[in-house]
Amino acid sequence: MDAQLRGTLIAAAAALPYLWEIVAQLPLLTRVMAALPAETRATLPRHPRRPSLAVFGSTRFFLALFRFALRRDANDLPEMAGLKRRMRASAVREALFGVLFATIVATLWRHGWRPAWPAFR
Repeated sequence: MDAQLRGTLIAAAAALPYLWEIVAQLPLLTRVMAALPAETRATLPRHPRRPSLAVFGSTRFFLALFRFALRRDANDLPEMAGLKRRMRASAVREALFGVLFATIVATLWRHGWRPAWPAFR
C-alpha cells in the first residue's frame, strides 16, 4: 500500500471519533436549549429561538452556553444538572479526540506524509 494512502487512512480513522462526538452533541444541544429556563436563556447572546436551530448560534452564544454548563448552581433542577454533566463530559471527550487527531496528523507529517491535494490546473 502506498505510504500516502496509508497516512490518509490513518488520519481519517483518527478524525472519526472527533467528528462523531461533534455530531452526537447536536441532540444534547437541542435538549439543553429546550430545558433552559426563560430567564437564563434571555441572558445568553443572540441565538435562534427554536431549540432545534441552536446549532446556528454565534461563537459568543456557544462560549456563553459553555460557561453556563461549567457552573454548578444549587438552583438547577435535576434534569438541568444532568444535562450540564453530559455537556462537560462531551467537551472533555471532544478535547481528547481533538488532541489525539492533531497528534496523529503531526506525527504523520513529521514522517513525510502530506495530504493528497487535488490539482486544479
